Parts: sequence; structure tokens; C-alpha cells
Amino acid sequence: MEILIQSTKEFERDLAGFSQVNKDNIIEQINKVCQLILHEPETLFQKIAHSQFQKIKLDKDYDSSLYFLRLKPAMRLILTIDDDPIFDRKLITLFRIVKPEDAAKAYSSVAEILYQDFTIENQEVEVHSS
Repeated sequence: MEILIQSTKEFERDLAGFSQVNKDNIIEQINKVCQLILHEPETLFQKIAHSQFQKIKLDKDYDSSLYFLRLKPAMRLILTIDDDPIFDRKLITLFRIVKPEDAAKAYSSVAEILYQDFTIENQEVEVHSS
């Protein structure tokens, strides 16, 4: 099995805001996550099983693969981990890396974009007038 890592422009922009020392540390931690996926996937998924800010309800019995991981220094990595059984690989997409206080908002924003076509129909929507 192989791992394919993709990153978004937003992730790259977030990462660019860190010092070189912190960038190196973040990349090292991401590489450790990849090693867990390859060699100890059960350990990783036990660790992140409850790492969703909100339970995302999707239609057609789909499950969300959107998670956040705590990194040091105090950062939150928002990512998806998906199986690609056709090519026998895991796809990791890095969406954002943010401070803990910004994590819930960033997570919700990514979830909204990712799952706009998969959310359960007839959900109650809150409308605000401006």
C-alpha cells in the first residue's frame, strides 16, 4: 500500500505563515502520521476516532473522513483520510493548519465545501438577515 498526500492552497498558505523551524516540525509530524497509516492504522484511527468537531450527517450512508489532529506547537491539522481500493492506497488531503481557537471554524468551513452535495436533505437551516 502507498500513501498519496495532497495539500490545498489554504494549507500551503497556512504553512507559509510559520517559521522554518515550525514548518519542519509540522512536516515531521505529518510524516509520522503517514507511517502510522502504513504500519499501524488501527493505532491512528483509535487516536482520531473522536477527532471530529461535529458529527457530519451524510446521505446514502456515507461517513465523513474529515478529521483534525493535534500537532505541536499548539496547532490543529484538518485533513481527510480516504481509502482508494482500486489503486491500493490511502489518500490524505491536508486542508488547513490553524491555531486551536480557529480550528472549529476552519473545520466547519472545510466540511461545508466538501460535503455540500452529500448532506442529508431537508435539514433545518438557520437563516440570518443582514
